[in-house]
Amino acid sequence: DLKLKGGLIRVDGEVIAYSAGERINSDTLIVHIEKADSNIRGAYQAINREFASRHAASLKYINREDDAGEEGLRRAKESYYPAFMQEKYAAIKN
Repeated sequence: DLKLKGGLIRVDGEVIAYSAGERINSDTLIVHIEKADSNIRGAYQAINREFASRHAASLKYINREDDAGEEGLRRAKESYYPAFMQEKYAAIKN
């Protein structure tokens, strides 16, 4: 029902990385979850590459979502040379 796509990477039978996302329109895939064992060099890059190649090869954009204020995560996301970034805003009713 959710129409999510997922992927995972195993090493010796153990899951070391996984990702999940969905196509939100005709040209964009949004990645909701991406986790990897940070002790395994290249695990994050591998799950990112493999998930994108399998689920977004024909699409124009991949939305990697918010960096949650984490400087390291922001740098990692910027290393993929995004086409553009949008400011995030919140509205509060008084």
